[in-house]
Amino acid sequence: MSADVIRERYDAVPYRHGAVSDSHPARVGAIARLLGINAAPPDRCRVLELGCGEGMNLLPLAERFPKSEFVGMDFSAKQIAVAEAARAACGIGNARFVCADLREWKPEGAFDYVIAHGVYSWVSSEVRDRLLALCAGALAKNGVAYVSYNTLPGWALPGGVRKVLLQEIVGIASPEAQMARAVQVLDSLAECMKDQPGSYAANLRDTLDDMRAKPSGLLFHDELAAVNEPCTFTEFSVDAARHGLNYVAEAHYATMQSAHLPAPMQSALAPLQLEFARTQQFMDVLFQRWLRNSLLSSAPVSAERAIRAGVIADCALGLRMTVDAGSISLTPGSPMQFKGVHGLVLEAREPVEKAVLTVLARSFPERLPFPRLCAMANQSLADWGLPPVSDFSALHDFLHRLFALDALDVMLCGDGEWLRMNATPGLSTLMRYQAQNDFPLTNRWHEPVALTPEGKRALIDPSSRADEAALERAGLLV
Repeated sequence: MSADVIRERYDAVPYRHGAVSDSHPARVGAIARLLGINAAPPDRCRVLELGCGEGMNLLPLAERFPKSEFVGMDFSAKQIAVAEAARAACGIGNARFVCADLREWKPEGAFDYVIAHGVYSWVSSEVRDRLLALCAGALAKNGVAYVSYNTLPGWALPGGVRKVLLQEIVGIASPEAQMARAVQVLDSLAECMKDQPGSYAANLRDTLDDMRAKPSGLLFHDELAAVNEPCTFTEFSVDAARHGLNYVAEAHYATMQSAHLPAPMQSALAPLQLEFARTQQFMDVLFQRWLRNSLLSSAPVSAERAIRAGVIADCALGLRMTVDAGSISLTPGSPMQFKGVHGLVLEAREPVEKAVLTVLARSFPERLPFPRLCAMANQSLADWGLPPVSDFSALHDFLHRLFALDALDVMLCGDGEWLRMNATPGLSTLMRYQAQNDFPLTNRWHEPVALTPEGKRALIDPSSRADEAALERAGLLV
C-alpha cells in the first residue's frame, strides 16, 4: 500500500482520537524515574508527537505546560491544518505543527518525550523501521518514547474479523459507504452471537462490542485501515533494540506486573525459566492482550529492574478507589475496605495506610503532591490521637504497590504549579474550543470526557446553569 493512498485516507476521514491519557509526560516520566531513568519534569520539557493527527493529544498538554515546547508532525495536510487552526484560535504559542513524510523528515534538537500513538502497526515495515530510528535519534539522553502497537496473539481474532470486513467493502468507493457497510456487518454478527454459549462466542462478542463502540472514523483507521500489522512483544522489543532502544515499561503500568499472576500460573510457568521479556510475552498469551503502549529509551535499564519507590516523593497522586464515608476509622487494627476498578477490593488496617487512602479518596479528582498528601494524612492521624507518618520508605513502597495494582494515578510533579486550580475556576480556552467544534473533550488530567454534542453545547451555553461540582469531578474546571 503506497504512502499516497494512506495519506488520502487520512485526508478523507480524520483520525479523531483525542487525548491519550497514558502518553502524558507526567505519567511517562514518573514510570521512567521508578525504573532509574532521570526523565525530564513535564513543565520543563520538549515533546514530539509523530502522527499527531488533528493535534488533540498534543494541544491539551501544551496548554497545561506553557514553559514546555511541543512539536506535532503528520503527513496529512488536512489534519495539520485542523491542528494549526485550533492552536491559533486558542493562542497556544508553545506548540507548532509540521506536515511532512516520516521517511524523510528530520526533527530539530533533542526531545525529552516522543509520542507515536496509532502509527507502528498501521504503516509499512519500511516506515516502522524509520519510526524507531527517528525515536532513537530524536530522544535526549534520558528521553522516553511512547509507542503503541497491536499485539499477538490477542489481535488474532480482531484481525480475522478485519479481513472479513475488508472483503465486504471491496468495490465500495466512498469512505462513508465503507464505514456504513462495516457497521452493518458488525451489527449482524453481534445479533447472531448474542445468545450463543461457549468461550469462542464470548470472545467474539467482546471483539465485536469493542469495534461497534468506536466512532466510525476510528473504525475506518483501525479495523478498515490500509495497513494493520500486529506483532508479538518479542518482535517489537527486538526491533527496538536494533535501534539502540531499551524497553522500559508499559505506559499502563499495572498491565506488565507479573507478580499479580495467580499462584497456580506462577507455579506452572516456573519450569520454563522465563526472564522478564519472555514473561511479558507469555502474559500476552495468557490474557489475549491485543494492544501495548510501550515505553522505550536509549538510557539503560538495570537487568534487575529494581524499582526506586522513593520517586513517589516527587509525584502527585490520585486514588482510583472509593470508600464508604461511614466506615472510616483510623483505629489500629480496625479494617477499612476500599473499592477500585476491575472489582479490586483493598482492606487496610494500618493507621497510616488508612489515613493516606482516606485523604486521597476524599480529594478525588485532585492529584495531591506527596508532601501535601503527607501533611493532610498527618492531620487526620492527629485528629485520631495517633502519631504522624514516620517511615516514608514503607509509605513509598505501599503507594507503589497501589500504582502497580492500577489503584493509583502517579504523575511527576515538576514545580507543581500546573496542579493548582485557578482562583476563578472554569473551562480552559482549549476545552471551550473542543466543545464548540465537537472535538473530543479533554480534562485537566489529560483524560477524555465523553459528552454528546448536545452536552457539549450545554456546557458552553451562557444561558445553561452548569453544575460546577459535576464539572469539577469530571476535571473540567482549571
